[in-house]
Amino acid sequence: MKQNTLISNIVNFETKEKETLKNILLVLGGVAFLSLMSQVIIPLPFTPVPISLGTFGVTLMALLYGRKLGTATILSYVAAGSLGAPIFAGFKSGSLFSPTGGYILGYIVAAIILGYLSDKGVTKSYVKTFFSLLLSSAIILTLGSIVLSIFVPGKNVFMVGVLPFLPGDAIKSTTITLLLPTLWKVIGKDKN
Repeated sequence: MKQNTLISNIVNFETKEKETLKNILLVLGGVAFLSLMSQVIIPLPFTPVPISLGTFGVTLMALLYGRKLGTATILSYVAAGSLGAPIFAGFKSGSLFSPTGGYILGYIVAAIILGYLSDKGVTKSYVKTFFSLLLSSAIILTLGSIVLSIFVPGKNVFMVGVLPFLPGDAIKSTTITLLLPTLWKVIGKDKN
């Protein structure tokens, strides 16, 4: 079976037992990575939602791991935070019931879509990777602003829930776009 995700081309085992162990370790490592990325924050005085590297971690994991493993990683991260582990931005937990909850739900939807696109090989192309990341940014920001609108006046939602995050999303998307197709070239499997 042809493996289209980067992680399956970098780390591959012969037996099913070793493959299962690898997947468990990758999910745990991914959750730890997301937890660390989420702590790199810039609080903004005019919004309850901080700028964080959480979106960088989510989109990178989804594109690197693919749909099944990427979604399992993001769901595990969200479940752990929802159950009380202080792993969301600012060492918070339970943030699904707060102004940031929509963004976290957006992580799940973005992971499913990006993972699917990764399985189809989009990370081999700079252009396809970049447009996939723009789509994920739109998903996360849309779901985030919908939930945020419950907590802030409707006329301010775009100004406090979308606009401040666009420059950072552009930087994160560009970084991942430069990274992933380049990794395919490095491992020598960038051909379709």
